[in-house]
Amino acid sequence: MYPNNGYTPQQPQERRRRSDRYVQESQPSSVQGWQQPVYQQNAAPQPGYQPRQGIPPQAQQMPPQGYQQTWQAPPQQQNYGRGYHPQQPTGQWNHAQKQQSTTRGYQPPQQPPKGGSGAKKPGFNWKLLLLALVVIAGLVVAGILGKNAHEEQQLQSYVASFDNVFCQNVYVDGIHLGGMTQQEAVNAVTAKAQQRNNAWSVKLTFQGQLVTELNASQLGMKVDVYEQLNQAWSQGHTGDAHQRLAAMEELAQTPYHAYSALPSGDTSVVDNVLSEIRTKVYRAPQDAALIEFNPQNTTNPFTFREEVVGRSLDTNPIKQKIYQMVSTLESGSIEIEPDIIQPQVTVADLQKLVTLRGSASTKISTRSTENRTNNIRRAFQLISGTIVKPGEQFSFNGSVGARSVENGFYEAIEYAYGEQTMGIGGGVCQASSTVYQAAVNAGMQITKREQHSLPVNYTDMGLDATVFWSKNRKIDFAFKNNTNYPIYIVSAVQTDPDNRKRWVAKVSIYGEDMGNVSYKLEAATTEVLQPPEETKTIRDKKETYVTYTDEEHVYQEAAEGYVVDSWTVKYVDGVETERIHMYTDRYEPKQKTVYVGIKTREE
Repeated sequence: MYPNNGYTPQQPQERRRRSDRYVQESQPSSVQGWQQPVYQQNAAPQPGYQPRQGIPPQAQQMPPQGYQQTWQAPPQQQNYGRGYHPQQPTGQWNHAQKQQSTTRGYQPPQQPPKGGSGAKKPGFNWKLLLLALVVIAGLVVAGILGKNAHEEQQLQSYVASFDNVFCQNVYVDGIHLGGMTQQEAVNAVTAKAQQRNNAWSVKLTFQGQLVTELNASQLGMKVDVYEQLNQAWSQGHTGDAHQRLAAMEELAQTPYHAYSALPSGDTSVVDNVLSEIRTKVYRAPQDAALIEFNPQNTTNPFTFREEVVGRSLDTNPIKQKIYQMVSTLESGSIEIEPDIIQPQVTVADLQKLVTLRGSASTKISTRSTENRTNNIRRAFQLISGTIVKPGEQFSFNGSVGARSVENGFYEAIEYAYGEQTMGIGGGVCQASSTVYQAAVNAGMQITKREQHSLPVNYTDMGLDATVFWSKNRKIDFAFKNNTNYPIYIVSAVQTDPDNRKRWVAKVSIYGEDMGNVSYKLEAATTEVLQPPEETKTIRDKKETYVTYTDEEHVYQEAAEGYVVDSWTVKYVDGVETERIHMYTDRYEPKQKTVYVGIKTREE
């Protein structure tokens, strides 16, 4: 609403259409403020200014001062008076005649009408007509000028009514300042800002837990509203009366909104708080590690130290958020979200390096003596827990050592030179054969291996590996770690899962994950060798088996021999992709052997 001073402003479109050629700009009114604006007299209209509507067309088309209007000859059908007809030109006019004919007020010479001497009729008085038109136009212009002068007085009075108060549609911190004095605005905005300042706080939380809380008292904040109030006061108080009115009309279309500036305070408090939080949040990453290889745990022999995910905190985004909330006095909470620092080695990474690559088991006969079974246990005790580094070689004899009582072995039946004899460490060959099969299944490179002279009862022909240790002769089994990481061997005598009353010898080899690749040792008989038909007779001079000539002891029945080939078979996703020939083993046929006595019985 405009003040009740009699001025009713025209619509912006009408006011903008007023022509400034007929309006003398008045002196601007004096405006009080924090900074007294300097007004310009007779300032040019605002850009886009249009002449005011409602001015008569005659006034709008008044010629400028000093303008000389030329006379135009009237049309021939013009009636100049009863019985009067303009004289038709005869011949060519000279230059003087032409100049005279276009001069305002010129009258053609009066000539009596042809064909009689009747009374002369008076002509049309053009001078009087022109004079009347000039007078009328002057009156119209004077009326318009008078009206515009009255409107100008009203405009000046309306604008002056806001000299000491804020214009309408001006807001600071959401408070409408229209009609307020400067002091009233200061009081209103400061009171609200101070109220918000006192209630302001920011909570810093980490993982949903409160870490600390900042408030205005800690920061020593004092609200400064004068900068925004100065900007708000300048709305509609700058320029001459017409510029000020245009600004007021613009405010009616688009109100002005501003917010109090950044409250003053000790922001170093924020830096100190965030620095302390950063120190507490930081955690260095820690790699996972294999801390124990325990072969006694045959199902899960590895113990790991879990990796630790590190944390670091960039406090700059938090600081900027706090400053933003300070500037708007917005209360709330900020969740501390540190950056994650991943360790270089995780448990999952290590598990890929100690996966089960291959295993093998052989059944221990129920007829095996306790000493023989204990010899297998002792050999596995000496082997289990062995770690073979990349490129190194595993030696069975090097791990087990001498088969002696001092080394924990017992006397039992063993194969030697094609014969079954009693010896210390009998049964150890079953341990070496099981290691051989596990090594092939684990993809190891076999470097030393020999077959038994006779087929054994705990595995198929071609899948065995004999070992021997004596002062004069040693037979070893060995393989090489051909991977990029260590391998780990676990071996033990365990209960047969298929028969709880029987034992099995089992070997497992762990190392780098082979992915979708697997290996298997396979063997097949390629030839059968027939034994000789004749029986071999041996005189038992020592009377080991028989004494008298009429006695005989069948030491060896005739037995076929065999030629056996073995292969390492490679599978990818369970499909055979490669078959590598390993060995051709020859088990000689056995001739029937009988011991006979050498003494004659006495009658």
